[in-house]
Amino acid sequence: MAYVVDAAGFFAGLQNVLMGKAYTTPEVLSEVKDKSSRRALELGLAAGKVVVAEPSEAELQRVVRVAESLGELGRLSTTDLRVLGIAYSLIKRGFKVVVVSDDRSVQNVALKLGAEVMGVKRASLRRPRRYVYVCPACGAVFDRPGICPKCGAAQLKRRKA
Repeated sequence: MAYVVDAAGFFAGLQNVLMGKAYTTPEVLSEVKDKSSRRALELGLAAGKVVVAEPSEAELQRVVRVAESLGELGRLSTTDLRVLGIAYSLIKRGFKVVVVSDDRSVQNVALKLGAEVMGVKRASLRRPRRYVYVCPACGAVFDRPGICPKCGAAQLKRRKA
């Protein structure tokens, strides 16, 4: 079992209690700044429990396509996409992967990629969901979040039936 961990998992110190290795990106490591979380992270790195990895460009492109198909692309940061790229890389290599994150958009894409998910402080999603973005003023529907180009209102995220 391989775990792909975002910053929430490191803030909780999960890397030192997980049964397998915790994979992450350099960007996530740089987000862990508070003294106690940083110390626990450094212990995990020194013990070989934390592995820093980078996804390939092809793996990132696959993640982008999946995120876009679910209506999540506009809600994911570059760091989120890279974390998911690592998960996809491990899945391709035959690992059973658990993505540890409280971010619902990250969980959603991870499920669609074939990983399991584990929330840190929030409950985990059980299955992937497709979303669209709807303008509450004029009713226009979009694939990405933002401001409605027709009327200027902020779009709302809605689960697609």
